[in-house]
Amino acid sequence: MSTPLPALLLGPLLGLAACRNVSPAGVHVSSEPPGARVSVDGVDSGWVTPCQLALDVEREHELEVGLAGFAPRRILLVPDERRSFVSWNQAVNGLRTRQKVPFLMPADDLLLPFLEVETLAPGRIFVRLRPGRQESPE
Repeated sequence: MSTPLPALLLGPLLGLAACRNVSPAGVHVSSEPPGARVSVDGVDSGWVTPCQLALDVEREHELEVGLAGFAPRRILLVPDERRSFVSWNQAVNGLRTRQKVPFLMPADDLLLPFLEVETLAPGRIFVRLRPGRQESPE
């Protein structure tokens, strides 16, 4: 009994669809000097810089980065949507290969090569803290 050609092609395509590399959603925060406490919406996150915070991307957040002896800095994070085009070049196996077909691309990117990601903006934050007084709590 012979297997039809569409069934032979469908198996590998479904297998490749599971090979998606998804980086964790969140915001990267770093500071100079490092080791500053990070608060999110007025609550201490328990993290110090540098850190990566996973936050709800559907609403605004206010970050505060502070360190003893330095003036705190506040940053407003807003929901954002980023769109990009997935190129076949991202799925070719190296620069010196003769392979020009994107065998390493997930099937959904091959068939619909537009990527939309919901995130927060800015996604990477660098804060240079200035010596000064911390604000007193009200």
